[in-house]
Amino acid sequence: MSAVSYAVWAVLGATALALWARSRSSRATTAGPAAVVGRLATGSLARVVLVLTWMFAGWHLFAR
Repeated sequence: MSAVSYAVWAVLGATALALWARSRSSRATTAGPAAVVGRLATGSLARVVLVLTWMFAGWHLFAR
């Protein structure tokens, strides 16, 4: 089961890197990570969800 978990995280990471690389191209139609997070942080409910997601990721990825 952990191999599946690692594979899912690898796919998510590769997708995030591909989107980041695409947003850095000269003809970018994809928003960069800073633009996405900035847009999400404009509403108060979205800000709370963003902080809770960050806390969840920190607890599950870095607290081991």
